[in-house]
Amino acid sequence: MPRPYLLLIIGLISTSFMLSATAQGGKADAVVEIGPMESGDWKVSYEFAEPQSALAFARSRNDYRSATWTLETEGARFGRAFDFDVIIFDEPAKAVDFSIIPLTSAIEADYTPFVTFSDGGLAIYEGQFSLIPFEDLDAIEALEGDLDNAETGPLAMDVKLTSDKPIIVDGDVHDGALTHRIRGDGTYIYMGDSETQTFDSFAVVLDQGLPDWLQARFDSDLETIFNQLEGLWGFELKDKATILLAYKGTGGQGFSATGGALDNLLMMEVGGSEFSKANFNALSYLQWFFAHEAVHLFQTTGGAEFAGDSDAWIHEGAANTMAYSFVAAQLEGEDREKFLAGVYANAFKECAAALEGGPLKDAAKRDSFSANYSCGDLIAQATDGFLKRKTLYEFWNRLLQNAVSLDQPQVNESLYFTTMQLFGATRANRNKIRVIVEEELDDPAEALADMLESAGLEPEFDGKGNLVKMNWPVYAAE
Repeated sequence: MPRPYLLLIIGLISTSFMLSATAQGGKADAVVEIGPMESGDWKVSYEFAEPQSALAFARSRNDYRSATWTLETEGARFGRAFDFDVIIFDEPAKAVDFSIIPLTSAIEADYTPFVTFSDGGLAIYEGQFSLIPFEDLDAIEALEGDLDNAETGPLAMDVKLTSDKPIIVDGDVHDGALTHRIRGDGTYIYMGDSETQTFDSFAVVLDQGLPDWLQARFDSDLETIFNQLEGLWGFELKDKATILLAYKGTGGQGFSATGGALDNLLMMEVGGSEFSKANFNALSYLQWFFAHEAVHLFQTTGGAEFAGDSDAWIHEGAANTMAYSFVAAQLEGEDREKFLAGVYANAFKECAAALEGGPLKDAAKRDSFSANYSCGDLIAQATDGFLKRKTLYEFWNRLLQNAVSLDQPQVNESLYFTTMQLFGATRANRNKIRVIVEEELDDPAEALADMLESAGLEPEFDGKGNLVKMNWPVYAAE
């Protein structure tokens, strides 16, 4: 999602005048009807095809529901147990209701449940409603805090929504009512009056409150990003990306950007005082942010999937490297060196500090998810350095090919090191990265410096141990 993820909607936007639209995919195991109440809270009502005894929310990384969701059904209990938000019924039941306060603030390492637009629009993350069935609370405890241990996946669930404003989901516009099947992690459903703008590489629902200087260059900057990435990856995205961009105003200091990538949907939220007028810092940050999220679309080409939190350094790190390289390629001479020096001085410092608490694979468990960006970025550059005859983009293309050939097409640590080996990285090379990912280090800064030096990146440090220079790669498409 953090410097998270953005969302994109697949395909061109086409208008539908049907009063309802039901996603294909067979009969639903559950239907959740959502909608606003006069109080400003939202009603969330579940109906199940079969009686349920125990349910866990498929996305329970954070415990925000304990403060924003109120159970309104007798004979049921709702709360936090074994690191999950759970619903437990006294007797098997086929319905449960909640009143919720829409959470509009960003959640670390997850998608914002409700995204408000300054022009009155609203985007709803449907994945927040997804549920996984269990026999009882003991079965949830047996997961040991990891949903990958569950024997069954989420219920096949339809989201029902009515609105007096146009609804956009999966690239289609609906008037009146929508019934939409949650697939995978789900997507965002937009309600509002903003029109979809279509360009060569993407379509966008743009917050009309966005400052004029950003609106004026938004399409050209995004077009440049997609053109460059298509050239470097060597292929075009199968489906045109659609971007939902919400503007949060200039109330906060500096600038902020959050979002997430879901299939070909990018959800973006930007805001802060720095956006009030055109300036280099805000522009370069936005370019990095847009490029980072766009990279995620290429990283899931062909059905490849990201693995769990312990492997997030793989895709987040590479996306960072590619995004910063894109920004650097727009600069020249001292400006480029100054930009990269600042970026990687911060990355090295942040990564070394995070590794003081333990190995990178456990960073998310320590609430240090941002280490997947900083440490993963340095690892991606080291990978590029170790593969003397291949670029990071060529490595990722092979990584994706290897992933989609598997029964579970996940990009994980094992596949990462196997692909490095296939591309000629020695065991010693791979171990320089492996210790960062897997081991508790006595001196993280020394291990990081050793990895970068071994990869031929020639890192240089000042007297205080700050990284000041490196042979960082800057890629540019022909």
